[in-house]
Amino acid sequence: MQRKEMIQMVVVIILIVAGFYACQAWIIPPSAPPVPPANQSNSPPANQSSAPPANQPTPEIRSTGPASASTSKATEADRAHGFAPIPRAEAKHWKLANSRLTATVSDRGAVLDSVAFIDADGNVVFWRTPDNPTVEPNEPLQLLRPEEAAPDIAPFALLIDPNDSARNTSRWELALNETGDEGVQSLTFRFPPSKGFEHDAESDGTVLYKKITLYPGSYRLDVQVRVENRSDKVREKFVGIWGPVGITNDGMRTAGEWSRVALYGSTDSKRFTKLKDSPTVPALAEAVRERNEELGKTNAWITSRDLDEVEDPDRFLIAHGLRTQYFLAFIAQDPDLRDQRWSGAILPIGTTAAISLTGPPLAVPPAEAGKPGEQTTSMRLYVGPRDRDALTAAWLLAPPKDADLGAQWAELATSGFFDLIASPLIWFLRLLTNLVGAGFAIILLTLIVRCALSPLSYRGQKAMAVYTQKMKIVKPKMDAIKEKYKEKTDRDSQMRMLTETRAAMKEQNVGMLPIGGCLPMLIQLPIFIGLYRAFGAAFFLRQAEFLGIHDLSLPDATIPASTFIGEGWISFLAHNGWLTINILPMLWIALSILQFKMQPKPSDPQQAAMQKQMGCIFPIMGLMFYGYASGFAFYFIVSSMYSIAESRLIKRNLVKLGITPPPPKKGEAVKETDKPDYHGSK
Repeated sequence: MQRKEMIQMVVVIILIVAGFYACQAWIIPPSAPPVPPANQSNSPPANQSSAPPANQPTPEIRSTGPASASTSKATEADRAHGFAPIPRAEAKHWKLANSRLTATVSDRGAVLDSVAFIDADGNVVFWRTPDNPTVEPNEPLQLLRPEEAAPDIAPFALLIDPNDSARNTSRWELALNETGDEGVQSLTFRFPPSKGFEHDAESDGTVLYKKITLYPGSYRLDVQVRVENRSDKVREKFVGIWGPVGITNDGMRTAGEWSRVALYGSTDSKRFTKLKDSPTVPALAEAVRERNEELGKTNAWITSRDLDEVEDPDRFLIAHGLRTQYFLAFIAQDPDLRDQRWSGAILPIGTTAAISLTGPPLAVPPAEAGKPGEQTTSMRLYVGPRDRDALTAAWLLAPPKDADLGAQWAELATSGFFDLIASPLIWFLRLLTNLVGAGFAIILLTLIVRCALSPLSYRGQKAMAVYTQKMKIVKPKMDAIKEKYKEKTDRDSQMRMLTETRAAMKEQNVGMLPIGGCLPMLIQLPIFIGLYRAFGAAFFLRQAEFLGIHDLSLPDATIPASTFIGEGWISFLAHNGWLTINILPMLWIALSILQFKMQPKPSDPQQAAMQKQMGCIFPIMGLMFYGYASGFAFYFIVSSMYSIAESRLIKRNLVKLGITPPPPKKGEAVKETDKPDYHGSK
């Protein structure tokens, strides 16, 4: 590239960036950055009920009608059985903490009030990623927190019958607080409380016990609901539990990764799983509305089977939850009861959602000889990284009795066809990161991948060079054939022209299209997409620093200046609405243009025009990835530098083999007759 062209390119890039800021300042009215409340919740639509539906043994869920307020008045008969709703502010709290997280448990409903990534000693395990890439993390990540728009429900709230709203907002009695020998912590709550009310059982003679367990060094909490029946009749209970109710979207407010996940199994084969990972959380309300219109329903919630269009009655839910780009929160079934038809529901709440899971029906036997009958339902809650190793470790903490049942949760780490390529790349990138750090790992991975693809690149460039040189020989004959049939437009003449053209090309053993040059590019495309998925799902790149960049999973924001542009027509350049000055994408555009300038110019005007059009793709791709992760930009930069060096070496080798003519000396014009003997003899 000449000095003049380089200066022009730099000036154009500066003008483009300046133009974006000018459009923001003078054309598009700037919107204020979002300032979420302390609990990061959003008010639901006016016509939306926040009541959880009750469950029945089939996958269908019946509605219980509008929810009562969190402090709704209970009748005297209800109060006699312990139903006495209280505000959240009056609840008592207990903490379960290990080396990974701290879970705050409220006696108001015996639910999880919050889950924060702070260890038992108060040290931050994961910092929350700010929405603005220029801001460094300054607060711990709290993935689950109270949703003011859903006063009746929270993680581990029950779905049993129409009394759910009052039961989940009434005070439960702490019956047992224990720590096992291996550091397993558990809290057991009882409802109704044994004291303070006229009756110590619900009106049907049942008592509920809810045990919440946290394992050491893990992101897993188990919940067990035990139903005691003190009456003289069998009581049938349909126990469902709310899993994640809302989830903090860590640093990726508008990303498609912020979505619901559902993992299905089958009673036909314990190894069958089917993953559903759509729609996104912001689109859930619209998806529920469209599905209700199709089914002729008006519920504010929808069953997982309806939303996912699962018609096979033998399919059941394995796990059901929400995910961000790097974190997961889901509730999972007891794998020892895997042949039961577990089901779930989705309740949109403003711009987030609540996710539930319902276990198999319980037929609780009556009391005999003064001893109550009892049945239990167990579920697991995972709140942690969207990482295969962490998910597998959580699964193996208390593995199922069937040793042949694989770690199904690991499938939630990635999803999609190209993850077949992304998963081994993530594994290899993690290995390199452990050895040399995240930044150098990206560079090494890029070089290793490009070296592995070099034979394809060499073959492709060689095929294109041979095709170009042979076309120089064929072109005069083809021009003569076109001139011969210039005035003849009838079908027979056109067919003869095509036949003669093919014969001329066959004489030089050249095809109509340079397939040999295109095929290597097509083979590399799935690998490129796999790398894209790998960089987007590699948890260990989150908040990894390299060369002054404080987070390889965010735009580099090298110059600490930013402006909030919201969701305008240039929002694709921003991250969470924040437009920053990112040097790495600009550097990649410059290297791509340099690489393009180094390519030989075709003698055919049509091919030259096509090549010129292809040159416009690089600046467009650079703009498309302008707001993407800086780690991916590093891949592009190293790959472009490798391509420039590789192209020079390949060109020298092709000249040495006589496939292409040597480059003209400075100031010397290229002669049309300058063709290597390798081609002249063909």
